[in-house]
Amino acid sequence: MTSLEKLKGELIHTRSIRIETYSVDKERVIVEGTLEDTRLQPIFTIAKQRRDAGKVHGMVVRLLLGGMPTEILDAEAEMPTVPTEGCRQAIGSVKGLIGMPIVYGFTKAVKDRFISTEGCNHLTSLMLTMGSVAVQGMAANRGKTPPPPEAREMMLEYVKDTCCVWRGDGEHYKKTLEEIRNLKE
Repeated sequence: MTSLEKLKGELIHTRSIRIETYSVDKERVIVEGTLEDTRLQPIFTIAKQRRDAGKVHGMVVRLLLGGMPTEILDAEAEMPTVPTEGCRQAIGSVKGLIGMPIVYGFTKAVKDRFISTEGCNHLTSLMLTMGSVAVQGMAANRGKTPPPPEAREMMLEYVKDTCCVWRGDGEHYKKTLEEIRNLKE
């Protein structure tokens, strides 16, 4: 048990994010993200109003993805559970994702576009998480068959410098690049 683990008291709040990817066809997927916040105890708001325990946020974002590099072709959102009706004004903001490529810089682009008086912090948190999952989902969909020779290096470039394993000067990246270049096909 770690030192911080020992300090934990009563569980008071949970946030659950679940992201699933569905194949549409050979080149497209739908990524569906769900965010739920649950307050496990009553609270008082800054205006001294009492709020009961229970689900505070329940929202869903769906993205249709395709292309190379992967691009958001369509987007929609639902907010079945919100703390106030005004929250639902942000639902249409996800349409601003349409046409956005999911490449290096996606996180910054989403933050720049959606952390504002037009967006929603909770939808933004969900969309940021969905970006990296979208890459995995597209890879799973495309990985059903071997990639064509002309796409292999482009696919490798897609993951280059995205983490310590895939850094361009790293052993794993260099080895994979060599393997791709040595393929006879």
